[in-house]
Amino acid sequence: MSGEKQYLVIFDVGTTAAKTIVFDASGFILEKAYQEYPTQTPSPGIVEQNPEDWWMAIKTSAKKAFDLSKIDPKDVAGIGVITQRATVAPVDKNAEVLYPAMTWMDARSSPSADSLSEQYPQRGTISKILWLKDNLPDIFKKTYKFITVDAYVYHKLTGNFVSDFTNSAYGLLDIIRLRWSDELSDAAKIPVEKFPSLLSSGKIAGELLPEAASEVGLAAGTPVVMGGGDQQCSALGLNAITPGIIKATTGTGTFVDAVIDKPLFDLYDPLTRTFCIPHVIPNKWAFEAVLPGTGLIYRWLRDQFSLKEVETARSVGVDPYDILNLEAASVKPGSDGLIVIPLFMFSRGIVWGLSFSHTKAHLARAILESAGYGMNFFIEVMGGQGIEVSEIRVDGGGARSPLWRQIQADITGKPIVLTRVIEDASALGAAILTSYGVGLHKTIDEAIAAMVRVTEKITPIPKNCEVYNRIYPKFADMFLQTAMETKI
Repeated sequence: MSGEKQYLVIFDVGTTAAKTIVFDASGFILEKAYQEYPTQTPSPGIVEQNPEDWWMAIKTSAKKAFDLSKIDPKDVAGIGVITQRATVAPVDKNAEVLYPAMTWMDARSSPSADSLSEQYPQRGTISKILWLKDNLPDIFKKTYKFITVDAYVYHKLTGNFVSDFTNSAYGLLDIIRLRWSDELSDAAKIPVEKFPSLLSSGKIAGELLPEAASEVGLAAGTPVVMGGGDQQCSALGLNAITPGIIKATTGTGTFVDAVIDKPLFDLYDPLTRTFCIPHVIPNKWAFEAVLPGTGLIYRWLRDQFSLKEVETARSVGVDPYDILNLEAASVKPGSDGLIVIPLFMFSRGIVWGLSFSHTKAHLARAILESAGYGMNFFIEVMGGQGIEVSEIRVDGGGARSPLWRQIQADITGKPIVLTRVIEDASALGAAILTSYGVGLHKTIDEAIAAMVRVTEKITPIPKNCEVYNRIYPKFADMFLQTAMETKI
């Protein structure tokens, strides 16, 4: 590590808000700030955002973070970016937005998109662009670039239209050769020229423009480093990038990721409902499974059935989830036979085995257990692909709960590892890439050694494992049967 500039600023543009996080070169968070932005749903299946709202949220959160941290902008070594994935917007040559960004939650399609998705499933960015082409052809013709969230932010910061491989995978990217695919371009009839240039994570995207510098409160000329998609950056920030170690993020949903040396299939496998996408680590790919809505179900329980807990939490100054967790902890493992199939997002949620003896506390624990069962299901899928799992590193809001961590350990039979940064591991991953990109650390491994700290290891409790081993096959059967009827 060399030089006097030791601070790293990360802009995290997520699904509902932007955060600015200030790290030092040891991976410690000096300050962070958060600013929400709206999502529009003008009709069923249409979920849009205004890209200008992302930029406004970055500027607002940056001002808050820098006011609190009191760092000198001249001491910032580099800027990194992480974003939500598979969201796309059309812009003209001046980067003026021609139509609202169609988010990853947006389900619009068209006959041409449906036809293409049979051959290339889960290429959500292409489906949205084809909808635009079929329904708003004038906008399609006027579009200079179709840009993902990262490309929009990089252009605001540097003036360059660039994107990394992790964010481009849901479009025309050849995930093996890591270049725009002529085959996909021909099939979709979308010119590759309408997409940004590609750069590897950890490379310099450009320097901060004077206008952008004045807007975000940093020094013009500060290097901007390519980050990546949130889940791949999370794996890096947890140091879950070696064989045997996977990461699980439990927030609104549960994401389970393993690092692999070569792609096992092209982006998406309909049989196992898993993804194979480029990683932020050079010459590595991520094997990823997603269980949507697990955290949202716990929020549903809080908002719809836990008014008393919310009022109590407000009166004593604690998080309502802490009270729900205490109630769930009063129920023994297995929830007295109550099983939740957590597919509520698809109107396929199941509460199985409900009887007069069950209470809200049982339902709370069963919801927590459902995420653990889902995690175990995908670990079994990984095993079927030859991916061994000996340790699980966790992050996200769910990782703050000691009960939830223990449940995950007991259901999977694997140790659960917690690191110093629980809810901002993806930002730490981007900070590691930025530190390497600007030369604060000579290698990514050196940056990991300096910036990632393990704080706790939770081991499975054998008697609890026995209970869950008896229940899990029932969950797996119901989950698989329900998932086969559902688009996940």
